[in-house]
Amino acid sequence: MTTQRTSRALAREAAGLCLTAVGVLGVLVALGALHWAVGLNAACGGIIAVGILLTPKPDAPRSVHILRWAACGVGYCGAAVSSFVACPPVGWLYVALAVAATGFWLATRESEGA
Repeated sequence: MTTQRTSRALAREAAGLCLTAVGVLGVLVALGALHWAVGLNAACGGIIAVGILLTPKPDAPRSVHILRWAACGVGYCGAAVSSFVACPPVGWLYVALAVAATGFWLATRESEGA
């Protein structure tokens, strides 16, 4: 038996999505008014968050997983570059975090030969 959502529930969800979109746009515009690089950094942070939170199913095609990690990588690189423009020490923090994460990933990987 399939239950359908009421029109009131659909209207509430649509209103919530519209308010969320307008709120996010307002935040990006306000940060962009401070400095364009700060707004770009926030937008790239959003791309990273979406890439992390929207996890595809394990049986999804490999291209979907590659696209997800590519989006995260592009978002991270964009955030690092815009941080160098706005505040160079924060840009170096992004670089140091990427190096540390890569080192952690290499150190915790299981060896293929064993």
